[in-house]
Formats: sequence, structure tokens, C-alpha cells
Amino acid sequence: YEKQKNLVGFPSHESGSGALRGNAQPWVTPDSQPFNRNKRASQAQHLIVVAGHSVTVTGHLQDADQDEADWFLLDYQRGQGLPQAIGAHIRAGIAEAAKDPQSLLMFSGGETRAVTGPFTEGSSYFHVADAMDMWPVSSDVRARTVTEEFATDSFENLLFSICRFKEVTGSYPSKITVVSFSFKQRRFETLHAPALGWPSRQFQYVGIDPPASTGFDLQASTHGEMQNAALPFEKDPYGCNTPVLQEKRKSRNPFSRTPPYALTCPELGELMKYCGTELFPKEKLPWGRA
Repeated sequence: YEKQKNLVGFPSHESGSGALRGNAQPWVTPDSQPFNRNKRASQAQHLIVVAGHSVTVTGHLQDADQDEADWFLLDYQRGQGLPQAIGAHIRAGIAEAAKDPQSLLMFSGGETRAVTGPFTEGSSYFHVADAMDMWPVSSDVRARTVTEEFATDSFENLLFSICRFKEVTGSYPSKITVVSFSFKQRRFETLHAPALGWPSRQFQYVGIDPPASTGFDLQASTHGEMQNAALPFEKDPYGCNTPVLQEKRKSRNPFSRTPPYALTCPELGELMKYCGTELFPKEKLPWGRA
């Protein structure tokens, strides 16, 4: 079997067969762990978020942690070890969830690319975990894993995942762990978490980068992070005032999706609408009233 790489994200038709690209080996079997087995997901207290960065575009994902052809990548993302990083982030999220049986693992990211069709980053990560059989044999992590499929940036990765957690468990998490690149740690810890009034003692960050041998340049990435994300969010903590952050959200929502979280998390309705440059009052947040 040789994976076809000449097309991006669309069916391949050979000799009129109409067969889709992919591998006949199923990723899911009757023995796969069903979601919320023994109610472990709905009883979770610890939220583990893996922030998404791309959408899969092939049906052959067994080497998705190595092959750029498996992902829809923008020009600046190529040759930077992104498949290796994504694979490492998925594995790290699973490893963190395996440590804590009271955790809920969440792959977060919406339908961010018009050319790929309405496929989400969150579900792409879940499919890679299945295709590469990343789930620990002696753990129920798969039964405690869900997706969040509306986030368009890192602030929404965090906020929307908190709301998605509430949808699944009926309550807000007591602890949050975020998995992403090391150079984004400052953004999450000192900008996003405080913007949500989230207590620092209940927040953990796992930063993982691909090796330099993949072409990844930590110094350049850190510089780009500062100019294109950290500085704008410092001036605009909720990402809704500055043109650069507004445009990112608009361009990453090509299918005009509307998140449901103001309905499913009514306690956060005012925060969802907030667009100030000052931090939202902590006392108005469920975790800020203690």
C-alpha cells in the first residue's frame, strides 16, 4: 500500500472504484472503550486540554506524527516539525490523563480551515489517537476523552474547554492542565488564565516542542509568539478589540459556526459577551466566589 499525496483532503477515484483514500484496517472495533464507561467521564474533576493546531486531510493516519501530508498546513507551518509536535501533544495529554483517573481529556479546536471542509481540529486529534493506537492498554483514558469543536484561538481553547467540561460533568473543573508548545506557556499562564480569573494554584502547563532536527526553530517561534499573540493579548485580553486578533477568529471560522456555550454555561454568559480591556471581575465567576 502506498499513500497517495497528490491530493489534499479529497476522495481519490481509481479506475472508477470511487474508493476513498485510507487504510482498510478499522481504527475502532466493538472492543474499543465506549465514552463514559462506568461514568468515569461524567464524574471527572480535572480538565486536561490539548490545544489543536491543524486538521487531518488523509485517511491514512498511522504515521500522522511524522508525515506533513496527513495535515493541512499553512506555508509557515511547513518544515517546522508540526506533525511531530502534534503527536507529542496528543501523547502527553493521554499520559497526563492516565495519571489521574478523575480527569477528562479534551482535544480542542474547531472547523478552522475553509479548504478542508467542515472538519475540526479536535476530532482530528482524536482520530489520530485511534489510528496510531495511542491509548494505554491498562487505562480507561479513551472512555474519558472528548472533543471541543468551536475554538479558533488559544483563549477560546481554554474558555470553551471549561464550558465543554461543564456540559459533560455538570460542574466546572477543580484543576486545569493545558498541553501545547513551550513558547505558548506565558500566554496561557499569565494572560488567558488571569483573564478568566482562574486560580494559578489550580493551573498546570505542559510545554512540548518538536526536536530541532525537524526544522523547528524555538527562537523564531518565541519571537513570532511575542509579536503575533502575546503582545496583542496583553492589550486585548479577551481577543475581541485588536484587528489582528479579530481577523484571526474571523478567518478561522469559515463555516460561520456559533458556539453553544452561552446556553450550556449560563453562569459564564456575561463573560462570553465581555469585550473590555480590563480584567473581568473575578467575583462574577463560578470559581471566583469561594
